[in-house]
Amino acid sequence: MISLSQTTGHAVRALACLAACPNPPSSIKDVAECADVPQPYLAKIVKKLNDAGIIDSRRGKQGGIWLARPAKLINLYEISTALEGEDFLGLCLLGSGYCSDVRDCPTHRFWVKNRELIRRELEQTRLSDAMEFYKKSKLLHMPEAAASPADDG
Repeated sequence: MISLSQTTGHAVRALACLAACPNPPSSIKDVAECADVPQPYLAKIVKKLNDAGIIDSRRGKQGGIWLARPAKLINLYEISTALEGEDFLGLCLLGSGYCSDVRDCPTHRFWVKNRELIRRELEQTRLSDAMEFYKKSKLLHMPEAAASPADDG
């Protein structure tokens, strides 16, 4: 099965919670509960997302995390690369270290074409799209006060 990592899936849900939050900043604890992600695991994800400029954060009593820009300006490809690195799709579908255009494995041509299609689809899919999906599917565990968020930016 080809899919994005569990870490990326957790991050997208957590970011969808931030996008749906009407009163940022949010605590990592609240986002972890909303996205159903273990809090210590989310803290590690948050660090990478912060380093990539996808979210901003502030420490202290009035601190928390929030999206660095509107959800419609963040795409799933940038989230994936922030967490998994530029080559997260892999160079070879079979995981071969020797596969290349010169010495191709049986799936090389298929993977070169489809890896590019996946990349483009992730670039075109916005965090705002994921947020709408999660809201409609009732997969976010939003507190009642935040269940009907303001404009996602």
